Amino acid sequence: MSENLKRNLITIGVVVLLLTAIIIYGVLKSKSMVIPEDTIGNTAGNLNNNGLFCEHDGRVYFANSYDSGCIYSMNPDQTDIKKLYDLSVKFINAGGDYVFFYGETSKSSSGLGSIVAKPAMYQLNSNGKNLRTLSKNVTQNMLLVGKYMYYQNYTEKEGTTFHRMDVKKHENEELLDYMVNPSCFYNGKFYYNGLYNNHYLYSYDINTDQESLVYADDMWNPVYDGSYVYFMDMKNNYRLCRYSLSENTMDVLTDDRLDFFNKYGSIIYYQKSSQTEPGLYRINSDGQNKTLIKEGIFNNINITSTYVYFQEFNDSFNTFYVPTYGGTQVYEFTAAKEALKNSLK
Repeated sequence: MSENLKRNLITIGVVVLLLTAIIIYGVLKSKSMVIPEDTIGNTAGNLNNNGLFCEHDGRVYFANSYDSGCIYSMNPDQTDIKKLYDLSVKFINAGGDYVFFYGETSKSSSGLGSIVAKPAMYQLNSNGKNLRTLSKNVTQNMLLVGKYMYYQNYTEKEGTTFHRMDVKKHENEELLDYMVNPSCFYNGKFYYNGLYNNHYLYSYDINTDQESLVYADDMWNPVYDGSYVYFMDMKNNYRLCRYSLSENTMDVLTDDRLDFFNKYGSIIYYQKSSQTEPGLYRINSDGQNKTLIKEGIFNNINITSTYVYFQEFNDSFNTFYVPTYGGTQVYEFTAAKEALKNSLK
């Protein structure tokens, strides 16, 4: 046997062994990744407000506005704040021991991490280790359901389509060839408003892969809690309403024109759109006890079990918060600002 043939056989053998090792590693890694079947990665209200906060298993994962939106974690009472990764994030989801988000290099990034971290859908261990790219395409919204990520996938060739990815196996498939907002999921179905011929309420069943018309009236950003669908009534000045699927009845919760809203448990926070008296308001989910929280124009209303976080429109640096229930005193999120200083020491 010639020396060249021996070298070639050795090279082929090494390549085969490496490929085998990589495959085995991938299989073992996917098997070791545990995400409970009942996981819902974030609330519909948060995701409709860019998903900048996400509460899971006793921790809150959030985009720190004082650090160019980089991802941090903390206890719900704002203690034990830690920086996880130098990526600006939105559409945060969490499940098992993992955090998922759409991220891009932050304005303050430097070094190797900022070189390899490009705009993409990412998976990160909840301790900030082992960043993994799930999709390099533009992702406009996303929700983790069990081990599957449902998301809006954008490419220049195809536009925006509705996709599903098995995050354990990294297998991806197109579900619908048009855009669907995946924020709202309940009992095996996504609920969303149409975006093309009408803005009616539709559902998509993940078990049958069937889309159905639920309610033939124009609405925006529906949130379904199992009893009612809460939505902005497009035909009537974007007032806040709720519709009962079981009773086929609709209630008007406020005649205020809304820019944004978020529902959490028995309360709703919304931004009233008005040239003379805009403000952030809180009401009960039945429309009672309307309370002004703060005058002004605000967006990015994200809710956790302890606090409601929001920002002034056109100001992406400062973040404010108010207790989710009870008091109405507004505070600046200074703990996040101090956490940035500590991370730079």
